[in-house]
Formats: sequence, structure tokens, C-alpha cells
Amino acid sequence: MNERVDVDVWVESKPALRVRARANWLYARAVFHRFRLRFLILLVVLAGGGALFSALSSPEQEVTFFRGLYYTWCLIFFEPPVDFPDNLVLDVMFFVVPLMGLMILVETFLELSIMLRDRRHNEREWSRMIASEMSNHVVLVGCGRLGLRTLGHLLKMRMPVVVIESDEKNAFLAQVRAQRIPVLVGNGRDDRMLADANVAKAKSIICCTNDDLANLEIALDARRLNPGIRVVLRLFDQNLANKIRDGFNIHVAFSTAAMAAPSFAAAATDPSIKTSFMVDGQLVVVSRIQVQAGAELANRSIADLCGGLSMHVVAHHPAGAAESRTFPPPGTILRPKDQLLVQLRFEDLSRLREMNKARGGAPEPASAP
Repeated sequence: MNERVDVDVWVESKPALRVRARANWLYARAVFHRFRLRFLILLVVLAGGGALFSALSSPEQEVTFFRGLYYTWCLIFFEPPVDFPDNLVLDVMFFVVPLMGLMILVETFLELSIMLRDRRHNEREWSRMIASEMSNHVVLVGCGRLGLRTLGHLLKMRMPVVVIESDEKNAFLAQVRAQRIPVLVGNGRDDRMLADANVAKAKSIICCTNDDLANLEIALDARRLNPGIRVVLRLFDQNLANKIRDGFNIHVAFSTAAMAAPSFAAAATDPSIKTSFMVDGQLVVVSRIQVQAGAELANRSIADLCGGLSMHVVAHHPAGAAESRTFPPPGTILRPKDQLLVQLRFEDLSRLREMNKARGGAPEPASAP
């Protein structure tokens, strides 16, 4: 049974019209580039045949250039439009043009049918063709839980993405393919796989597999293929991440353990904390609170509140309103039972809670999740 991950950053079950239109446009460009030589040969054959029919046919037939084009087109499909001519050059055309047309058209139709089949199934050839037409895109290596969430954020930011995943049985690939995203199944440490993902023209590469050494090797290979590419690396060892960032000039190297530690500690301390992270050695948290009637926060503006505390109001959900408002205006007045999503230093959170206590010392109730 396929496992499905529902995350708050994931996109709609069907790709947006913009995504489908871009995929179709890239596919059309790839098809044209794939068959442009054959199209050119066919055009030369048609034009040359039209010119020869027009120049060498008997005057009584009154063959114009466009009629000659039609005659040549009919010859390609083994349908001679006129009787066998008396001119030697036209006689040769009656044998050569059908053979050339047969070779070009049959091979083109067969290859095009395979490409259309691959497009329906989002298989490797279709994905490789789409990736070959991309530029300034992001290559995401690894489509586990972290990779899927990262992909969701990238799609929210409208970034074109190519996914590389080593496990063809990965349960998350169905979700990715449903978004018309190119998926290449194979070992990301293979240069051919990186070439298929068009790393040479990519803006950045995100290596987030569960193997530190594989992530590092992929990052170095990508840098070799594209010296200007931005590399984001997932590592489990913070010391190794620091050394790699400094020694290999990797733009960003994240230790998942170091990133998760503040969130675990903060969540254990206060259930209202939604997330946390370190900034220059200081713990910054995002917390949700509900304004209490009679508290110091009630009937004050956001600007007044932020002026007294080093904090930012990320979202404001007025009491009774259906939706919250992100980054509300500074002049917004806070009313009792309003909900706030605030970002501040962890040591300032206790002071904010004191300001949110109703006069008389009533404790603040737990905020809604």
C-alpha cells in the first residue's frame, strides 16, 4: 500500500494550470529539439522536390512550385500523383523520395509514440526531456519525508524542480509525479543522472538523502559540473557540516540534529511554541497566544506592543473571524480573544505571558493549536 504524506506546505491534488502549461511548453520544446533535424530534412526534400517538379516537368502539365510540393508529399506516402515521368531526374525521385520518406516518417512516428507513452506514465525519458529544457531550476536529490516537505516549499515559491530518487518503490513518488514534476529514478552519485537533471544549468542543488557521504559526493560532483551552482547539504553531524561548509566552500550545510534540537527543547518547555530556531546563538521561537480580557495586551495596537518587546506579529486572527491575517498592519488594535502568532526570543516569551495575564492574576488559558 502506498503511503501518502499530507503536509501543510503540500500543493493541490492536481497541478495548477500554470504548472501544467509550463510542463506542456517544455515538452513541446523538447520534442522540437529532438526531431528538428528530421523536420529539416523533410522540409528540404519537399522544397527540393517541388522545385524539381516545377522546373523539369513538361510545359503542358503546368506544374507550379506548390503543385510540385503536393506531388512530392504524395510520393512520400507511395501515392504517385502523376504518371511515370520521362525525365531521368524525376524518375529517380519516384524511387528515392518514398524510401527517404518511409525512413524518416516511420522512425519519427515510432519514437514519438514512445515519447507520448512515457509522458502519460511520467517515465524517465519524459522527465529527462523536460529537464533538458529547464534552466535556473532546483535539483532535489532524495524524496523522503524531508525531501517531500522541501519540494512542497519550493512549489509554493514557484521554483521549477527536478527530483532524483534512488528507490523506484518510494511511496512518495506518486505524489510528486501527480504534480507533473520530472522524476529521475537512479543513483544521484552517477554523473549521467546529474547530467539528465541538467545540473549544468541548474540554480541550486539540494542533497537530502539519509547518507552523509552520498550527499557530500553528490554535492562535489554537482560543483564540478557547474562551478556556480548553489549547494544545500543535509548532514547529521554538525561538526562535519561546519568543516564541509568551510573546507569545500559549500554554501549551506545543515545538521538535522542541530536544527531539530531547539525545536524539541522548546516544545517540551511550552506547548504554545510552534517552532524554534537558533539565530547567532539565541533561541528564537514562534508561539501562539490568545489575548485575555483585562490583560495589558488588550486594546493595544500591534505597533505599541512590538515597541515594548523585541518581537514580530506573524499572524493575527480576530475573534470570530474565519481567517487570520499574516503580517497585520502596525495600527491593528488587539481585542480580547484575538489570537496572535508571534516571533520573539525565548527569554522574552515569559514577559509576554505576564503582559497577557488578566488583571487580578488569573492565569492565561492554553491557546488553541
